[in-house]
Amino acid sequence: MKKFLSFMGISLLALMLAVPAFAADKPITVNINGSNVAFTAGSPYLKNNSVLVPFRVIFEKLGMKVLWDAKTGTVTGTSSNLEVTLKIGSNRATVNGLVKKLATAPVSSQGTTYIPLRFVAEATGGSAIWDKTSRSVTILTSVDTAKDEKEITDLIHLSNEYLNSENAAGYYSLVAYHSDQTESIDNMKEYFKSYDMVNTIESVDILSIQGNEAIVHTVEKSVRKGGRYLPDAQVEYLNTLVRKNGVWKIESSESQDSTVLLTPEQGKTAAVLPDHDAAAIKDSLSKYYAARNAKDIDGLIAQTTYGKDHEAALKENLTEYFKGYNLVYTLNSSNVFYYSADEAAVYVEYTIKEADSAESQTQSSVYVFSKSSGGLWTVDDSYLMGSNTSN
Repeated sequence: MKKFLSFMGISLLALMLAVPAFAADKPITVNINGSNVAFTAGSPYLKNNSVLVPFRVIFEKLGMKVLWDAKTGTVTGTSSNLEVTLKIGSNRATVNGLVKKLATAPVSSQGTTYIPLRFVAEATGGSAIWDKTSRSVTILTSVDTAKDEKEITDLIHLSNEYLNSENAAGYYSLVAYHSDQTESIDNMKEYFKSYDMVNTIESVDILSIQGNEAIVHTVEKSVRKGGRYLPDAQVEYLNTLVRKNGVWKIESSESQDSTVLLTPEQGKTAAVLPDHDAAAIKDSLSKYYAARNAKDIDGLIAQTTYGKDHEAALKENLTEYFKGYNLVYTLNSSNVFYYSADEAAVYVEYTIKEADSAESQTQSSVYVFSKSSGGLWTVDDSYLMGSNTSN
């Protein structure tokens, strides 16, 4: 059900811009095979897109003995068939004598030596998944279960085949469920009527198989072939699979990261559309940003396509959002790059500023607009593309 849920719809928070990095800085947590790691020597932190952690606890949690050479600033982790060596300030490490390049060198801070977490996890045969929303790292050690791995890989690819062939019943036959799936199947069929996307599995990485449960990381690409507009995207999923009566099923799938496959050049290529529609879309977008800056919830909702069923929940979420963040948005430029009689996609560049500081962030997004029977253009959904932080 993962792609269906990812492509479908409008979540109640989809129209909210991603919170800038400077607006929320949660502590980083680390989980190894389902257990949280407690760091007493120092807290993990992010440097050059790498999570650095105190070396001793992480090596020990991964089943290795630790040797520390204070004179050279070198730390070595050993097990029966593995030796990993890192040195403070060096972007070179060794794994069983082979030299490996590090994205970020180990550092010493307040008497504690910090090492790059992903490198150590992968060097010891595991995988590390970074969740930027929760600022957490999940490490799962690999296992040697060839038969299960083949069955799981085949299941992932078969679910993708059913999705691309628009076989809703076939897809849900692979999903573990606890109630009648009729409604879910009907909803997926309705989705197929509106959207025509082709999904490809770029990679399948089985992170853990423990008893009758497996954790699988997939990278998937979705490309629009027709139907209503959705941007091409590459999405990373963390999938939970369960084995029932000896057969693997998909229990759940959670999106970990998503990248819109649209370049700024493509977004800035103008579509051909009537002047009155171009003006109406631009006016709606301007009102949308004005309402956001004014924290005008009713005005913001008026520029969206949500409807009465979701209005109460949306108001509640927007109220909490505006309480938590004091941000100012500046609309720099916009361009309609896709247009049909009742739908348009707009590439937007804008700046977000934290009102209580000098920090700002430039971002780009794709907004999908729809046209009502009365000729009103409103925002259906938005997709964040990229950002750049400055002072």
